[in-house]
Amino acid sequence: MTPSRIVAPVALSLALVLVSVRWTVRTPAPPVAAAIGHGFPALALAPLAGVPPLSDASLRAGHPTLVNLFASWCVPCRAEAASLAALRVAGITVAGIAVRDRPDDAAAFVRATGARFVAGGLDPHERVQAALRSRGIPETWLVDGDGVVRAVWRGGIAPTDVAHIAAVANSFAPAR
Repeated sequence: MTPSRIVAPVALSLALVLVSVRWTVRTPAPPVAAAIGHGFPALALAPLAGVPPLSDASLRAGHPTLVNLFASWCVPCRAEAASLAALRVAGITVAGIAVRDRPDDAAAFVRATGARFVAGGLDPHERVQAALRSRGIPETWLVDGDGVVRAVWRGGIAPTDVAHIAAVANSFAPAR
């Protein structure tokens, strides 16, 4: 066996090990709990067709808002659409941010699932998601009427979660 026939597989194996180590030994993101009590990051979102724009001002409008991070290609996002609709029926304001999605696909998702967000936008380059230190989608962030993050739910919202999430959101609603 020639030296080049030995060196090439060994070098390739070593390169794969180094790449694997680099991906697994990254600095972990701080826990979501670190975001609670802090302001929701500034928004600079592209428009989401058929949905009014989500802005910093709308998150400081005096009432709590659930901000749902989703994508058209995300299966759990599609599954949680009915739960988000139930939260809207319960009187909770729900906004949506499409992450790493194409505008046409995100708009089609909103139409197909009946996701009637009160406001939303596109985060195609994950800037808002990175600022939140979000680890994936779906995620839903409760923002109080002053723009402060009060709770975070990772993963899809199940129908059994709706009553609890509505109660938590309503606990931050202004007294009537």
